[in-house]
Amino acid sequence: MNAFTFYMPTKVYFGRNCIIENKEAFKALGKRALIFTGRHSAKINGSLADVTAALDGVGIEWSVFDEVEENPSLETIKRAADKGVAEGADFVIGIGGGSPMDAAKGASFLIANPDKEAEALMVAEPLKHVPVAEVATTAGTGSETTQYAVFTLHKQGTKNGAAQKTFADIAFLDAKYTESLSDKVTVNTAVDALTHLIEGYTSKKANYMNDKFAESGFEIFKECIPAIKALDFNLEIREKLLLMSTIAGIVIAQAGTSLPHACGYMPTYEKHIPHGRANAIFTRAYLELFEDQTKVNKMLSILGFDTLADFDGFLKSILDPKEEFTEADVDRYTDALMATPGKLALHPFPLTREQVREMYRKSLMVY
Repeated sequence: MNAFTFYMPTKVYFGRNCIIENKEAFKALGKRALIFTGRHSAKINGSLADVTAALDGVGIEWSVFDEVEENPSLETIKRAADKGVAEGADFVIGIGGGSPMDAAKGASFLIANPDKEAEALMVAEPLKHVPVAEVATTAGTGSETTQYAVFTLHKQGTKNGAAQKTFADIAFLDAKYTESLSDKVTVNTAVDALTHLIEGYTSKKANYMNDKFAESGFEIFKECIPAIKALDFNLEIREKLLLMSTIAGIVIAQAGTSLPHACGYMPTYEKHIPHGRANAIFTRAYLELFEDQTKVNKMLSILGFDTLADFDGFLKSILDPKEEFTEADVDRYTDALMATPGKLALHPFPLTREQVREMYRKSLMVY
């Protein structure tokens, strides 16, 4: 067995009403919170009300930044951080899916370093940050248990992971907040979490302990497949999907994501494809790259599929039809990915430009 390091410092509270029942946990983070949300969902699903009630209950002051867009930009992060600095916030809370949770992580650095511009988040210079709490209200990104944050870079016309990384200090997981999600969002986010499991499981940095987490995540997803097909999401199924997503976050926190995520960033930016579906588009062709199919076959067996084509058929059956792409798109995406070799670093073996192009071509124009 190969040597490895496993590090996951986030304290996770899972279960119904976990925020109110564990409100004392906020006291260790600071005295004034800046809360990050989207414009509507945290108000609708009750998560914002529960967080503010918990903060009020332990005497912590708070304010809300509710302007986080999907795939938040650096400009938004800077605007929020400036608000936090002006108000004296000494910790942040992200409530939502990946966008508000990532925004909170990014702002945690800029609040602690008010002289820095938002571009500093993309530079690997060690920076301090204020404490972070996360409340997951979708079952997909796993951002509550990863050190990663992804931001939109309008100048480059894409999304990219921040160089500044931090885990949340605490995370709250209550599936009741996911009950207001549409079927479409529930499916797209579940597939996002599944691709996290797959990419972490097949990563160059995969290890024995992480593989066991991934395999447990596959088992939970399998239990949810009938409900996903039927679009029948009761609270028990939503709890399983939320747990699976958090496990998937733990997996990629150790092993990272791989080619499906890297390939999906530009199409997501240009075509506004939901992140989970963008990852799924590339998953079959990605898994076909492996000459040794041992782990791929084990994953398929746990999930209950006989072949990779069967698995791809399932993904297509639950996701919207693909957008149209051209050969020029394939070439442009390939060139952009090959120009950023760091995005290929976690693949277990070197890839040629032609292999990457063929993966794009199969995914966008054949399958």
